[in-house]
Amino acid sequence: MTMPGDDSAAPHAPRPHPPRETAERSVHISGVTGSVSVGDHNTVHSVYRAGAADDEAHRQLLESIVEFRAGLAQLVRNDQTRTLDAELADAEEEIRTEGRATPGRLARLGELLTGATALTGLLASGQGLVERVRELVGM
Repeated sequence: MTMPGDDSAAPHAPRPHPPRETAERSVHISGVTGSVSVGDHNTVHSVYRAGAADDEAHRQLLESIVEFRAGLAQLVRNDQTRTLDAELADAEEEIRTEGRATPGRLARLGELLTGATALTGLLASGQGLVERVRELVGM
């Protein structure tokens, strides 16, 4: 005979059904960041990488990119804003998946931002973005 909570019973042995009142219980989980396992004999393995930046400078750059793109979306679209937004989107994706932006990406972004001083000056988040890129490029 096994006692409740005793996991020494063979895994193939039939388990008694819980009383009807507990069988109708439900589990509601919301707003979870991480891994969740519900039930008997479950295991969870998690590897976190996406959305994480390797260092503080890249975390700040990612925040600046997201903020600047939100402001950029409010402006009239033209070739310059589309090109800049596309490069920013690629940089954002690269940081989220790889943890950092490559030196080539940072150099291209730096050049685009230098040519877009009217845009970076217009948006409050622009100066912060320019500073973050310059720090990482070493300008």
